[in-house]
Amino acid sequence: MLLIAVTVINAFSLKYRAKKYIAINPDLEEGYERLFKGLLLFGNIPWIIVAIGNLSGLTNSIFDFFNPRAMNPIVLIFHASIIVLWILSVRWIYFKDGAAFLERHPGLFRKTSFSGNTEVTASQIKLLFPLMLLGGVVGMVLMWTMKIPTPTF
Repeated sequence: MLLIAVTVINAFSLKYRAKKYIAINPDLEEGYERLFKGLLLFGNIPWIIVAIGNLSGLTNSIFDFFNPRAMNPIVLIFHASIIVLWILSVRWIYFKDGAAFLERHPGLFRKTSFSGNTEVTASQIKLLFPLMLLGGVVGMVLMWTMKIPTPTF
């Protein structure tokens, strides 16, 4: 439940940051609303699956999700949802103009440096997204290949 709350807080902080950009250009409001709703919907899918597993007793704890090799159905659904979200993200960023959309609607991603915060460009998103995705893929592969001891409560 805490993870769902964190995603909701992030979505609302985006909505708050978007106000200054909407004040400058009111045409951006519809795009920010789509971004806000998408973040709320897609950002919470894996955590809702975790909550269902934990609340229904299909999983013993959050640690079960680090051991997909146990073939627990709810854990497998969780991992499948992550993979589907990755595929949808790649499709949106590279083939559906998502990187340009994010550049036109600043505030979700920012680059921090010594000179301060700056907004990211579409080309930076397209260059950095594979690195972020690679980190997730490596984590997923490690969970499937390593014998990770999980505590039981």
